[in-house]
Amino acid sequence: LAYTSSSGGRKYRAAAAQQAKSADPPVPEEARDEGWRLGAGRDETKANYVFTARKSEEGTMCFYAHIDGGQGVQLDFDEHDEMYIPKDGAYIDGGHESRPRLHALRERLRSEGIHRISPRRKLAPHQSQILQQSVPPSHAVTENSIEQSHDHLIDNILTDTHGRHHNYLRISLSERCNLRCQYCMPPEGIQLSPSSNLLTDQEITRLVDVFVKNGVDKVRLTGGEPLLRPNLASLIRQISSSLRTADRNLSGSGLVGITTNGISLSRQIDALVDAGLTGVNISLDTLRSDRFLEITRRNGLEKVMRAIHDTIRAFREKYGDVRLGPNGTGGSRVKINCVVMKDFNDDELVDFVDLVNNTFCGDVDMRFIEWMPFNDNGWNMTKFLSYEDMMDNIDSKAPLERIEDGPNDTTKWWTVQNQASVRKSRIGFITSMSEHFCSSCNRLRITADGKIKVCLFGSNEKEVSLRDIMRNRSSNNSRSDEEELSEVIYAAVQRKSFALGGHGNAEAIAKAADNRPMTTIGG
Repeated sequence: LAYTSSSGGRKYRAAAAQQAKSADPPVPEEARDEGWRLGAGRDETKANYVFTARKSEEGTMCFYAHIDGGQGVQLDFDEHDEMYIPKDGAYIDGGHESRPRLHALRERLRSEGIHRISPRRKLAPHQSQILQQSVPPSHAVTENSIEQSHDHLIDNILTDTHGRHHNYLRISLSERCNLRCQYCMPPEGIQLSPSSNLLTDQEITRLVDVFVKNGVDKVRLTGGEPLLRPNLASLIRQISSSLRTADRNLSGSGLVGITTNGISLSRQIDALVDAGLTGVNISLDTLRSDRFLEITRRNGLEKVMRAIHDTIRAFREKYGDVRLGPNGTGGSRVKINCVVMKDFNDDELVDFVDLVNNTFCGDVDMRFIEWMPFNDNGWNMTKFLSYEDMMDNIDSKAPLERIEDGPNDTTKWWTVQNQASVRKSRIGFITSMSEHFCSSCNRLRITADGKIKVCLFGSNEKEVSLRDIMRNRSSNNSRSDEEELSEVIYAAVQRKSFALGGHGNAEAIAKAADNRPMTTIGG
């Protein structure tokens, strides 16, 4: 239960201090003495919690948690749990080396009926070879280490060593794109993989089945440009069917989304929604035609604007409302994603806010994204604009008020204060670089060429080919094949770094240059 700062941090700290005084039973008096630290936040059940921690004379930690200001529960730390005090005196968790409260997590997973893959089998020779080819010597994974890890780690193959369960799968359908966005690829484009190296529809649906059986309840299709994929509606229909027929309750209601540039969306949207598409994210970085050409190196702004209108219409015809939740009070099925760069499109932020509030009348959510470093996209700090700077830019002209984020949300959500319309568009910020959200990450990615990528910023060397596992099947037994895939997925997930692919910050990611171009990852 580590406290992480956010734009609401000051409020949480104030709430922590107040709850510590009013908790029943109260936080011990010494909890408010010098040497204790208070923190607060929200867990996955959305319960407010306040906690205190102190290092005793023996060097051990004493820790109290108060849920919703109520009963105080002392948590005992076992040999794997540790806290340390950085120079600034704040208590935080032990990062890569500690596994706090894993026992409680195991018990919760068991109580929810998440199954264990059993019996555990040794890796086939080709599995071990694929793993070792994809891992540098310093990260080598052996059969023994995998077998031993089964005895010590958590029960589900999609839960990593930091206790994060991954229920959201993003699949890249194509490396090709009909735009050349500056933040995504160089002007000359990239070298594409041969079509024979890309996953087939059958391979994609097979992987989806494996992930869904292990807890995935949300799938997003990305690219390149996913709309360039032939037979996309048929593929969406199969994925939607897999999610609906899973033998458990789906917390995410079987969501199937796409992220697209919108250029060819208008002519496909009705068929895609009919096939089971539940959400669309549309990339749009400017409202000016000249800038659109400069950013994307192509024309097409009018097509994208028309696509937004057509998508709103299609979802309204299918579901009655484009917004989720009772009486349309939740988020929208349609989101605009805008990558913001300093001295380029940062003067249009308020224009985007006006667009979603006035032109689209609350039917569309707006998300501003910090520019992220990927291979060959020319990332540098001089053009980087942080969340705080974006907020200052907007708040001076259209004051915002904070609203609640969803579980595992990558977006910090706000609305415009005193907005006259009953239907308020949400204004969101994806703060991957300035205030990362890695501690609650629930995402895994499959690249178009069939590799599992456990972190968006992770090194190419940590990728593992699931395509090769499927194409080098050791038997005709589908159950055995599924177990082979599960073992390799499990091993890959266990190597996931705690934050930012293990690089530390944006500048380190850019300097390492050991990732792919964005268009071959899928975002």
